[in-house]
Amino acid sequence: MPKATAKKITPQKPPILFHADAHDPDMLYFSRFSAFDPYLAFSFGGKKIGISHSMEYQRMLTESNFDEVLLLNEVQADTAKLFKVSDYRKTSISQQVQQIAKRYGIKEFRVGSRFPAGLAFELHATGIKISPVSDGELFPERIVKSANEIEALRKGNAASAAGFKAVRKALAESKIKGDTLIHEGRVLTSERLRELITIAALEKDAIALHTITAGGDQACDCHNAGSGPIRPNELIVVDIFPRRPSDGYWGDMTRTFLKGKASDAQKKLVRTVKKAHSLALDLIKPGVSGGKVHNAIQEFFDKEGYVTERDCPEPKGFFHGLGHGIGLEVHEAPFMRATADFKFKAGMTVTVEPGLYYKGLGGVRIEDTIHVTPGGNELISSSSYQWEIA
Repeated sequence: MPKATAKKITPQKPPILFHADAHDPDMLYFSRFSAFDPYLAFSFGGKKIGISHSMEYQRMLTESNFDEVLLLNEVQADTAKLFKVSDYRKTSISQQVQQIAKRYGIKEFRVGSRFPAGLAFELHATGIKISPVSDGELFPERIVKSANEIEALRKGNAASAAGFKAVRKALAESKIKGDTLIHEGRVLTSERLRELITIAALEKDAIALHTITAGGDQACDCHNAGSGPIRPNELIVVDIFPRRPSDGYWGDMTRTFLKGKASDAQKKLVRTVKKAHSLALDLIKPGVSGGKVHNAIQEFFDKEGYVTERDCPEPKGFFHGLGHGIGLEVHEAPFMRATADFKFKAGMTVTVEPGLYYKGLGGVRIEDTIHVTPGGNELISSSSYQWEIA
């Protein structure tokens, strides 16, 4: 008779602890609750438990993903008894966590990288073990999106597309006067384009902050938002990444424009980046590594004669990563760069954004958001690639 094999028991991970609001993407993923102020939440025995002030209690009960909601006043009252505090309202967050730990028999909490350091030190001093984990380790499942998350990202990118439509309209309506563009009786500036984008995104229930509308050499400083007049016959990089307040998901798209007449060098630069964008889309599918795709695009640019210099005060060429994950953060795992060893899985959402930048010529970046499918990938962003506007 064969010897019985002992069943392997997987050790349970310690509960998770949060003191955060909805700006913490892990907290938002955990709770699905839009909170304006930080509050305590934790996991225990497979349940998600939130602690709510009476003002938010009913909303947390009906809107959140918590399995149980504790009333803050009651937690404070129990904490006051434990610590012999005369006024329950004077109990500290640290004392409340200690009371929770005692009540549930918790000796250790896992916390994310955004957990308040001061609170972590206070709790550690009381004997409660606080174990910080790296970004992505609290909820590794965030890297693969659900159908509802994909739909939220589509809506975020629809807001980006609305912004590009506003830009095209403004450029088409503008008249060239010397080295400036006149739109609706005034000089068209980077700032004015951002205003138009902001309005268009708001009409799609999203908020576009830190939008890039950079022309000429400004676009070669990759995250330069752009300032001053938009010049005719110059390349304009427009990067729109709005967030939907209703669910916390983002859009992220980039298009390049030019008002007037492009030079042969500008046309070749745009054509090359668009080919790189198409090549990357052809390569991305389950099982392929992110590093392999990035390096294929770098090799393509090298072959086309576009020199890259990175890690210097004024980089040029293709000096940034090919793309990044997107969801409850505009930049989240996985990241496509030269050393990336992750392999694509169906359900991942990533941006694809090849770019080339040379001062004196300008910058070009084309970016879309894609959803990795079992057979390859699909675009979940859509906007015209028309860039030269007469």
